[in-house]
Amino acid sequence: MAARYQQIAQELREAIRQGTYAIGTLLPSEGELAARYRVSRGTVRQAVAALEQDGSVAVRQGARRVVLGEVPTNSFAEMQSFSMWAVSRGHHPGAVVLSAAKGPSTEDEAARMRVPLGDPVLRLNRVRTLDGDPVMVERSFFPESVADHILAMDLTAGSITEQLTGLGFVHAHGDHLIDAVSAGTLDARLLGVRRGSPLLRQRWLASSPTGQPLAWSEDSYRADAVIISVRNSMSANTLARLSGRRA
Repeated sequence: MAARYQQIAQELREAIRQGTYAIGTLLPSEGELAARYRVSRGTVRQAVAALEQDGSVAVRQGARRVVLGEVPTNSFAEMQSFSMWAVSRGHHPGAVVLSAAKGPSTEDEAARMRVPLGDPVLRLNRVRTLDGDPVMVERSFFPESVADHILAMDLTAGSITEQLTGLGFVHAHGDHLIDAVSAGTLDARLLGVRRGSPLLRQRWLASSPTGQPLAWSEDSYRADAVIISVRNSMSANTLARLSGRRA
């Protein structure tokens, strides 16, 4: 059974979803919420902290929280694919395959996969959907060791990462670069946004437990589609800021 603060957080999310608390308005104070739910302020504080973490509210005016709405949050706390993350958040992921074909690796692809130049790689381009809406353009490539396995999958549904794990190809490590880019003509059309609209781009490399690259992808999200969440601390901090040149 969920803890009381989790129940309250879920009820508040539902209220935001239904418009009881409109986007841009202030959430009731901790005291008001504590009285409404008949709990301590500490329990309310935990519930509101959960809303802050998933991007539903933000601290903007002193201790009061401003409602931001329901924007899916993608956390790097776990090695999850887009599909795995979407399902864990209660959404329905999907994909439209633009192209999927093997071919000789370019110099950049060979370097990223650590294979000889010209070795086969699988290139996969898809539009990823969330509850039927296009939210991300995915351009990825994979080494030959997993290529045929991937081509045998249903690439419009399910998680490639999850299915590869079942075959013994475990994504144990991930390196991510995140920046903002403007939508070109093609991406704007695929995502249903205006050309030049801001996109959140994530470039990432997934590797096996031994460090062997298994996938590389450039994922360009609609700006309103997802929030990237990174948790760090004084004892464990893998978050770094890089200049555009270094990236």
